[in-house]
Amino acid sequence: MAVTDQHPQYAATKKSWQIMQDASSVAGEDTIKLATTTYLPKSAGMIEAERQDILNRSIYDGYLMRAQYPLWVQDSLRTMIGLVSKLTPDIQIKSPLLAHLEQNATSDGFGLKQLLIRVVDQVLRSGRCGIYIDVDDQGKPYFALYDALSIINWKENSVGGRRDLNLVVLEEQYNNSEDEFGHNTRTVRRVLKLVNGELVVQLYDGDTIEDKTPSIGDKRLNFTLFVFVGATDNSPDVGTIPLLTMAKAAIKYYQLSADYFQSLHHTAHPQPWISNMNGDDGGDLSVTGPMATWLLPKDSTCGYLEINGVGIDKTKAEMDAQKNAALEAGAKVIDTNSQESGEARRARQDDQHASLHSIVTCAAEAIEQALKYAAQWLGLNPDDCVFTVKPEFSNKSYDIELAKQLLEGALASRNAFQTYWEYLATGKMPERDYKEELELVEQEIASRPNGGYIPFQDVDDEQSG
Repeated sequence: MAVTDQHPQYAATKKSWQIMQDASSVAGEDTIKLATTTYLPKSAGMIEAERQDILNRSIYDGYLMRAQYPLWVQDSLRTMIGLVSKLTPDIQIKSPLLAHLEQNATSDGFGLKQLLIRVVDQVLRSGRCGIYIDVDDQGKPYFALYDALSIINWKENSVGGRRDLNLVVLEEQYNNSEDEFGHNTRTVRRVLKLVNGELVVQLYDGDTIEDKTPSIGDKRLNFTLFVFVGATDNSPDVGTIPLLTMAKAAIKYYQLSADYFQSLHHTAHPQPWISNMNGDDGGDLSVTGPMATWLLPKDSTCGYLEINGVGIDKTKAEMDAQKNAALEAGAKVIDTNSQESGEARRARQDDQHASLHSIVTCAAEAIEQALKYAAQWLGLNPDDCVFTVKPEFSNKSYDIELAKQLLEGALASRNAFQTYWEYLATGKMPERDYKEELELVEQEIASRPNGGYIPFQDVDDEQSG
């Protein structure tokens, strides 16, 4: 077997991951259209026209240009990541040796919260990713994130009834351009494996094999420094891809839109025809536009070939069906159907949040496991590292009357202004008891410019009393 061999699950799922990568590309429609026949096959007539060198590719080029790819996947990702970015992780790292990870955890210098957002983003796109724990030149641990297409092979073995990861093969891209401004890359493979119970890391670059086993002092590890992350669990096995149904519906919509707009184009541009033009009679005929007068030779007739467009409505109906299928996939958290009832909308959003709930939970658990691995590597207590997130999402709907009462209560110093603003921001009442609320009110009164200022209505109440 070679280092380039792929896990059977990887080979079976690679096409779906590639679809997701293209469907969620920041370039949007351009990425899909650059793939040409991969996502928009040619019709039999186009293939025959090209075979006979009739108009070459111009027919397909127009067909491709008129097609419309909807940005459902990108919009859904942006909405979901927006929800995740509002979550605040609970990070507890007791050891000073790992304290830097809270603000500098990734290979490019970002903190643990940014790592959480990136992990969730990758899992939404592909249903999995992986976190590799490495050390920099100063011996400080950091985390490198690998997407699903980069994790090409893995193996587990059973030790004492437990499944332990003993092999991971990762593909990496390195700049291979002699031009300082060039972007040509070469593919190398990083292999993590247990040899005689100890971790060994090697970099395969063509025929060159370089030892890249990370080290902190002379401590050797008996486990693989890699954590898988999934949508429903963190098993190495390939799981569900959350937005795949939406991506496939978007591509089908794209294909149908090409036929739809092609039909509209032909309907709006009928083909003129002339018959009985014999010999040189047609030499003086000139047609310059729809408003031109046609001077026809004797006994000639003319007209237009027009399609009646019977299939256009059916194509449009199927496009709408694909849009509904994408919405029903449970990945889009924005309202697109004005006819949807409030109860149905809330039920749909609850279902979507439940999916996002499991993804955020798995991502947080994976990051915590990576922190524990780093602690164990340094000889620290793994239990001193905590990374948890409460995946509580809110659509910010609130009772306007209750909001009004909270504002009036804040103005009258009966409840805190902070309570009012938290309710507006989250749609939920803060979890504070009566004593904590009174202490917060007192703090706000003390911090006012006039110190113990009492609103006019309270002064009137006291004087009347």
